Amino acid sequence: MMRYKVIYFVFFLLAIVSCTGNKKYDNLMQRADSIMDVDDDSAKIAIRMLDGIKPQLPDLTKRQRMRYDLLYHKAMNKAYIPFTSDSVMLEVADYYDHHGSANDRMLAYYVLGCVYRDMHEAPTALEYYHKATEQADTTSKDCDYATLARVYGQMATLFDKQYLPYQELAAYEKGSKYALQAGDTLNAIKFYQNRMGTFAILGKIDSAIMINLTAAKMFRHIGRNYESALAFGCNYSFYLQQGDTKSATDAFKTYVSTNYEGNLEYDDSKAYVFNERGLYYMYMNQLDSAFYYLKQSLSLCKSYNNKAATTKALAQYYSKVNRSNLAIQFALKSLTYQDSAFIDTRNSQLQQIQAMYDYGRHQELAIMAEKKASQRTHIIYLLVISGIVILVILTYIYRRNILLKKKRIETTKLLYEDSLLRLTKIQEELVQLKKEKDSLSAKAIQEKEEAYFKLKENVKDICKKFDNPQLTEVDVLLKNSFIYKKFHYLEMHPKEKIGLEDWKELEKTVENLIPSFIPLLKERLNEKEYHICLLVKLEFSTSFIANLVGITSSGVSASRKAMLAKLCNRVGSPKEFDEYVRKIQ
Repeated sequence: MMRYKVIYFVFFLLAIVSCTGNKKYDNLMQRADSIMDVDDDSAKIAIRMLDGIKPQLPDLTKRQRMRYDLLYHKAMNKAYIPFTSDSVMLEVADYYDHHGSANDRMLAYYVLGCVYRDMHEAPTALEYYHKATEQADTTSKDCDYATLARVYGQMATLFDKQYLPYQELAAYEKGSKYALQAGDTLNAIKFYQNRMGTFAILGKIDSAIMINLTAAKMFRHIGRNYESALAFGCNYSFYLQQGDTKSATDAFKTYVSTNYEGNLEYDDSKAYVFNERGLYYMYMNQLDSAFYYLKQSLSLCKSYNNKAATTKALAQYYSKVNRSNLAIQFALKSLTYQDSAFIDTRNSQLQQIQAMYDYGRHQELAIMAEKKASQRTHIIYLLVISGIVILVILTYIYRRNILLKKKRIETTKLLYEDSLLRLTKIQEELVQLKKEKDSLSAKAIQEKEEAYFKLKENVKDICKKFDNPQLTEVDVLLKNSFIYKKFHYLEMHPKEKIGLEDWKELEKTVENLIPSFIPLLKERLNEKEYHICLLVKLEFSTSFIANLVGITSSGVSASRKAMLAKLCNRVGSPKEFDEYVRKIQ
């Protein structure tokens, strides 16, 4: 037996050491997560930190491996490293669907959505973005509003690519709202300003201008002067559309001062910016500058849409400088590029329709699977309810039998107490007859002794009917005494106080029924120790004893061990002392 204890102890120590060793990886992952949340550029640093853990992955727990994969994919997303496979994140999302917090589940579904975004599966990406928003517990104080805002930002981008302007506007509004709740004022303003492009597509130029002006004020208010100038400067093309030359000139000068060359995440961004500048200069009849920027734009263009717009602008330029041959040539090129752009758009829409069909089929299969799962759930519920009903019936039968048993015990107890009283009375009469010692009493003594022994046997038979096989006449008398019932009442009402007279009455009752308590205990213990012994004899709880004698529960246990050593000259547990005291009759 001792050998097994040693083995268990060794395993326990190894588990502790293992947990301590793995804890450093938890701390390292936490640091990497904190670093990548500072800004997007720090995500590459976080990736290098996580790469340092990769050799130890087989030694980590499943929880730690799932956390590692989630954080690694999160860092890749922040570092703009495209995803090419969904296998790892599907496993991670499935794990966090059953483990972790609401924030963990939201992040897992968000990153999985980003995986499908990079794999050009927009409907599936949107599905997981929606799932991510459903996981967010916005009633909780620790809700990760920053991630929730990013989810809506990504949804808005996908809606833009799918030509769904109203869904895009709604997503940006929610993204701005949750970014504010996360304390991220900068991104809240950016999400707000991003709606400008959607209003422009819808032909609501005044709304687009107002959004840029409002965003410029908000950026300036938080000290982001560059973003403020850019927001204000972006309005120059809108002012040109309205024929407001003065406002367009002011906005354009501010725009040029920022040296903005477009969003570098998009290949054609710089070409688009140069085309817009060329159009501005052509509108202002600064034709040399217009030609320079339009030629630069054409050399950078990659998409047919931008090529069509730039060649169209160049056709207008050549028309202005009276070079009709080139004007016709570039106008024809523009038409050709427009046809190609139309074909690309049509192919893109066909792919989207196919993706939506696949998504619809996937949803149909998911619904069928859900129905089957629902049926299984109903069967499980039925089995559980049936089990509960059976349990209730069995509990009722059991409780009914217990009540019947209690009634039998009460009846037996009354008979037992009556027999004890008769036994005591016969014992007193027998003592009186023995004192008289006359010829008449000899026969009476014999009769009384026979009645006494017969009644005593009857009492023993009744004792056997009680639950406690150790029950004696003394135990019954003690637990039916007035002072026991008073102490029991005090146990149920801890705020009530006990008096000195109560202690004396308890001592008197126990000593009258068990005289051996005096030489065995009272004469060898102090008052507090003796009181503990009395209460132990009556089987009161340790906490109640501690409350009555004014010490802690651990103090009562220590006192019982000390009294065992003092009275029995042996070392033992408080329980052994209790057994010793309760055997005293």
